[in-house]
Amino acid sequence: MRFRAFLSYSHADSAWARWLLRRLETYRVPSRLVGTQGTNGVIERRLGTFFRDREELPTAGDLGATIRASLTDSDTLIVICSPAAAQSRWVNAEVEAFQNSGRGDRVLCFVVGGVPGSADPALRCFPPALLEPDAQGTLREPLAADARREGDGRERAFLKLVAGLLGVGYDRLAQREAQRRQRRWAVVAATSVLGMAIALGLAVTAWVARIDAQRRQAQAEDILGFMLGDLRKKLDTVGRLDLMRAVDDKAMAYFATLDPRDLSDRALEEQARTLTGIGQVRLSEGKHDAAMGAFREAHARSTALHQRAPDNGQRLFDLAQAECWIGMVALEQGRYDEAGVWLRKYRDSSIRLAAMDHKNFGWQREVAYGHHNLAVLDERLGRYPEAERAFREELALYRTWTPQHPHDTALRFEASNVASWLGTLSARQGKLVDAEAFFTEQLTGMESNLAAEPANAKWQDLRINALYLLVEAQVQRGRRSQALTNVLAATKSADALARQDPANNLWQTPPAICRWWQAQLSATSDIATAIQLADEAATILTRARAAEPENERVLRWLVMARNLQAQLALAQGDSRGAQTHAAEALTLLEPAWKNGPNEVLRLVLANNRILAGEGAQAAGDDAAARADWQRAEQVLTTDVRDALPFERLDPLVRTLLHLERAAEAAPHQQRLTVAGYVPLRPFPEAGRIAAQRPTSPSP
Repeated sequence: MRFRAFLSYSHADSAWARWLLRRLETYRVPSRLVGTQGTNGVIERRLGTFFRDREELPTAGDLGATIRASLTDSDTLIVICSPAAAQSRWVNAEVEAFQNSGRGDRVLCFVVGGVPGSADPALRCFPPALLEPDAQGTLREPLAADARREGDGRERAFLKLVAGLLGVGYDRLAQREAQRRQRRWAVVAATSVLGMAIALGLAVTAWVARIDAQRRQAQAEDILGFMLGDLRKKLDTVGRLDLMRAVDDKAMAYFATLDPRDLSDRALEEQARTLTGIGQVRLSEGKHDAAMGAFREAHARSTALHQRAPDNGQRLFDLAQAECWIGMVALEQGRYDEAGVWLRKYRDSSIRLAAMDHKNFGWQREVAYGHHNLAVLDERLGRYPEAERAFREELALYRTWTPQHPHDTALRFEASNVASWLGTLSARQGKLVDAEAFFTEQLTGMESNLAAEPANAKWQDLRINALYLLVEAQVQRGRRSQALTNVLAATKSADALARQDPANNLWQTPPAICRWWQAQLSATSDIATAIQLADEAATILTRARAAEPENERVLRWLVMARNLQAQLALAQGDSRGAQTHAAEALTLLEPAWKNGPNEVLRLVLANNRILAGEGAQAAGDDAAARADWQRAEQVLTTDVRDALPFERLDPLVRTLLHLERAAEAAPHQQRLTVAGYVPLRPFPEAGRIAAQRPTSPSP
């Protein structure tokens, strides 16, 4: 036989398999037993060579030639028994193959989990083949060493297993082992007495100092755990980024004082989580580079920890979070290729994490998040059908989960968030009734969360977001009175939240968005109020962009505010003011469009060129107007894979009518009408705009 034994185990018990193999291969037989006769032959000093499968087992039905050959060449089969092994068809197949060779009496069991003989299938630890007759029809009770704490314990069970391999009685081996330990300790004691006497004084001093240092470090880490756990959650609830930043700075200052020798795995885990939290705070403040640096540091530590213990689910979870946040920062910065790389890594890590424990609901949700983020990327790239399909599948999961967890506000938020994305995608594809329904579902979820936790600033912020998304859907369907009611409610809440924490840049943008919508809705009835609101929106967004220059969302709304100022100037006959605002908007927008063109920026750019053309026409420069409209047409008609996207129809109809191509505009206008779309501004007559040219330059 090439192998003394073949170790059969479920890969869920791989840590036990590694430990047992190491102990067996390094075990030295007590000298008084070497050369004596055991039931399995003459006892040698070493136990011999053992076989442990280190790769994944084959996915086909056959064990494979290597496994069968190793079983044939093994004198004994050691089965690591646990509920996972009892349910493993490969462990059972290895037992059957070994028994069929006529060596059913050479099977030894090492129990590490479950309950031997339990009637509960979930607690059984013996593979079924061990409880059935072998090829000769003999039914043998499994010979088991029980390594569980309530059984023999790990060391006693190990000696029982060795006794079975040697073919000697356990008592005999245990007695010899005890004698060997006594002799070893006698030698060690005699050798150590002199050294201990010399080093005693220094050792006592060092021991006291070490214990004191460990006590202080444990106390500090307990305090740190509170700061990064319960305290952070409370600060996040009220949106106090300034205090969260102070907590993060204190944590990092503490880590900097630690000696590298004191950086245990626990300390490294805390550092990784702290860095992830710091990155989230910096991202909320709009500091993308600082956020990315923190997330990359967290990723480096999490990667090292995961490599040390690849079977540790918590470490894989921490690694996945770092991957996700790196991808999200890249997404916010418009670096879509890099975002795709990291978000796919996160999705793959979340799938592996969920497979580790199917009963861990939190880990199962990570898979939904992984697919969600990639769907967001599809939406940014204009791949709407693909994004909608993924979001609908995700929403179906949440509609199943939320009734099962009715008090889980975080879960309800996630479901509402998916409904929000589906509302946006529905609007962009002309499904306006669906869009309003999804945004209403989002708003209902956020209002339920706010009713359950009235002081939670996060729910307040998300309710505001849901309100102005619903406003847009209602405006597109011509439901302006309902839209105005909702935008006024959103404005009141947004202003209060922005005052609560001026350092939170995420909370500074919603008041501007609300004012933008108020200005749009009041433009036809109160132009002076509309201009004031548009100016306020532009001022707020200019400050937000200064704080967060790489945030594409802030940039887009600032450009839209400048476009609105241009539109309102035209309504007053101020062609020069309109051209100035349109030029300012284009200056802001062009670098982002060149660096990362996407569907959202495309629409903003097209509307900018339409307004610039209207301003040029109002000023009497028909050639410049025509050039601007031709540029708008080019932007709107390029990069079309199939049918023209619905969201491009309104600006394209306006452009074609300005270019006096009403026949070409007609089918696009028909699609808008069929969808129930009501334009915010009446479509212009072909070639002319309603604004009258001024007779003198505007001041």
